[in-house]
Amino acid sequence: MRFSFRSTIALFCSLFMVGAVFASPSQSAENIIDVNQGWVVPDNTTGLGSQNGYFGERSSEDRDYSALLDQAKIGPKAQEDPTCSSLYDPKCSAAQNFIYYAQIPVCNSAIETNCIEAVSAIDTSGKVYPGSFMRYFPDTAQNKFEGSPSANLPSGGGASLFNIPGAEGAAGSTYFVSFIMSGNISKGGSAKLTSVHSRIVPVQLQPKQYSFPWCLSENKLCNTGWNKLNNEGSGYIWNESGSSGIGCADGSVGESLCAQKQAYPKDFRFALKVRLSITPAGWMHGRMTNPEISIEKSGTNTLLTVTANPIGVPTVYKHFMWADMPTKLQNNYDPSSGKYFDRSTGLVINGGEGWSNTISRSTDYSVRAWTTAPSPYSSSAMDELNLWLPYVDNTATVVPQFWSFRSLTQRELQGANKCFTDLTALNGIVTTNATAYSPGPPVYDKDAGDLNYQVAAPHYLPNGADVFKGTYDLVMRSEVARCIYGFSNAPIKASISIVSNDGTPQIATTVVNEKNGWLYLTANNFQFSSPTLKVSLKQDKVIATPAPTPTPSATPSAAATPSPQVIAKKLSITCIKGKTVRKVTGTNPKCPAGFRSK
Repeated sequence: MRFSFRSTIALFCSLFMVGAVFASPSQSAENIIDVNQGWVVPDNTTGLGSQNGYFGERSSEDRDYSALLDQAKIGPKAQEDPTCSSLYDPKCSAAQNFIYYAQIPVCNSAIETNCIEAVSAIDTSGKVYPGSFMRYFPDTAQNKFEGSPSANLPSGGGASLFNIPGAEGAAGSTYFVSFIMSGNISKGGSAKLTSVHSRIVPVQLQPKQYSFPWCLSENKLCNTGWNKLNNEGSGYIWNESGSSGIGCADGSVGESLCAQKQAYPKDFRFALKVRLSITPAGWMHGRMTNPEISIEKSGTNTLLTVTANPIGVPTVYKHFMWADMPTKLQNNYDPSSGKYFDRSTGLVINGGEGWSNTISRSTDYSVRAWTTAPSPYSSSAMDELNLWLPYVDNTATVVPQFWSFRSLTQRELQGANKCFTDLTALNGIVTTNATAYSPGPPVYDKDAGDLNYQVAAPHYLPNGADVFKGTYDLVMRSEVARCIYGFSNAPIKASISIVSNDGTPQIATTVVNEKNGWLYLTANNFQFSSPTLKVSLKQDKVIATPAPTPTPSATPSAAATPSPQVIAKKLSITCIKGKTVRKVTGTNPKCPAGFRSK
């Protein structure tokens, strides 16, 4: 989610505990702040004159709320309330086009659609621990709306809390579960689904006082969503704002509660099953490892199940005062705004993403407080992270865990191989624990025949001694691989190699298999800062085996002797390209483009 600058004041406000502890059978009676999951930006680093760097996953990266919006009323200076309670809301009667973000509810019947059917945990023995629905969170979704089954429009409300007995962590067995469908619909038309995103997060409900001086909504709640906001002390605008922050999965302002993130219990996989009227399509990215995808048809519905392990993703945070910032680093930021920019052109890069810790947008750095915070899925994020790593000793600040996946945006899919951009089916999912990573699906290098994917992260864990080890999973429909390479239906062979940013190869643990129409490739235990992962897919040529030559039976004593089968002999050659060595096997092996025979 791109929060407005006003919301960031509340987004990173300190956690102030008051009143009684809200306990339930599914959570500990003691408030627990996990060192990784509960980390927030330190208050003493956001004062006037500060220039900070934040690199990490953000729960606010996607619109993690529900809203049905009149598209004509959305804008930077919007004066009218764009939210609609349904397609038939009287205040939206003139609307011709709508945008929707639907946090779907839990299924209450076998015929209901666009709902969460099941949540579960699986231990290492394969035992399944089913979850039971507890309640919605927050108690009042800011922009709740009623869907329309006839128009395929899902209903949107709050996220769900589940209890998963047997999958307890330090703070209990309560889990925050969200699955959000996003898209658009025209008046009288049928809803289109453009993206989905989902999270499973262990949480503990903890008291938290919220203070939003910029919130002008009548109920003064300003839960995450679209709200009436103070326009820098002059009038108001309608815009997005948030109440969660980094440490909370979400907030419930009316209840003064934070769904405080907690550590995942060790050695558990988590599964989410949803029932949808529209099948997700395109590519997904996940913050998880060892993912498995299942898509089944059930009447007119699609049953999507995603099962995976959570994964730790390094966060890097560094505080500077602008006046004391190292010149080499400072030269990459616009003096008038603090945003990441190209000094040669004076243009900000990738929108100059980040947040302000003050309402003031002054060009005077002494009364400005800016934190650069790029979306992790961009080449510029990798470049910017690498600028900061020397100033944090190439070391992570914390390593919070995640179980999440989301659709890749149209921006991320720009320039991707056409086989990846088929929007009629779900093509695959790519996951990594890197802090920043390539936008979109892997890039196909036609000359080398590789699928390349670049990642970036600090070399060390927070203790500064242990090396952070990378994970990478690529799961794609076998049809997609065959489309890219022009393969037949014969089995596909694959290999993964990791090349460091200096060109030297790395040794990593790799696993490759194909089952149920999906190709699974995994690489683990490689090192950072900026390696490139290369997937090579191959298929043996089909060798024709001549049929035996029949011999006429002239006499009973003359036995027919079939001709021997002719099988072409396979040969192997070694090919080299720089420091990369590749073995090629076949009946007539040839080195790939760019390689030469050793």
